Amino acid sequence: MLTALADALAPILLIIGLGFFLGKRTDYLNSPSLGALVSNLGLPALLLYSVLSMQMQVFSMLKIIAATVIVLAVVALLSYVFLKTFKLPTRFYLPPLVNPNTGNLGIPIAYALFGNEGMAIAVVISSVVQISHFTLGVGFMSGAYHPKQLLKNGPVIALLLGAALLSFKVNLPAPLMNTLSMLSNITLPIMLMLLGKSLSSLSIKESSKINRAAALSLFRPVVGVLSACLVVYFFPLSHLESSVLIVLNAMPVAVISYMLTIKFKGPVDDIALMILLSLPVSLFIVGFLWWFHL
Repeated sequence: MLTALADALAPILLIIGLGFFLGKRTDYLNSPSLGALVSNLGLPALLLYSVLSMQMQVFSMLKIIAATVIVLAVVALLSYVFLKTFKLPTRFYLPPLVNPNTGNLGIPIAYALFGNEGMAIAVVISSVVQISHFTLGVGFMSGAYHPKQLLKNGPVIALLLGAALLSFKVNLPAPLMNTLSMLSNITLPIMLMLLGKSLSSLSIKESSKINRAAALSLFRPVVGVLSACLVVYFFPLSHLESSVLIVLNAMPVAVISYMLTIKFKGPVDDIALMILLSLPVSLFIVGFLWWFHL
């Protein structure tokens, strides 16, 4: 069991480590266009290919979307109560606690543990979380939100397109599917290397904040898993769909929360610490779940 888990997670950690090394020693990953390429082209291609290649039913997709929304709502409520109890500002701390790193970490882990079908479910879940980043995240941290921002979100467009093609039972031509497949194959490694590069560039200046960051880092994956377990108990999901939903909600604080905190001048050091500390906690929880045959 441990060997199987190590075999699944080792490539992910090695590529993250490669991204960390390249971020420290080279400028290979410094282009901001690389992140935009993954967000606007790679991830939408991965989403569309995964959904269409496994011929996911529209009803199944809607179930996964609804379950993800409910989990995020439960986590948001519990996080709000937690932050108010400890008198921490919700503006900058609520979005990182609610929105896990389902993109450049969750999708590769889902693929490693559950294969292509698990990855297809993961990219649907990740698309919903991305919407949450650009609604809850931007709305809370900026104090304002404009719905038109979603119209520029590639994964959201791909999700709507995939649902439309499935609804009308339209099969894309083989050359187009092969193109999507090739784009999908390069997307996961780039996402992982960009995560490593982001970790290498985190700036932490006040180590005295480590206790608070540690508590929040533990809270994020634990409350995510517990909320997901509660939802799947009552929601009509398959075993695979439930497993992927639980694993993705065990993911750490997302790097995009760090980027938004910088943009809106929030507690950057705290969020950076939360990302670093929640990563090993999340991997431990995933290992624990895998050990008990999730």
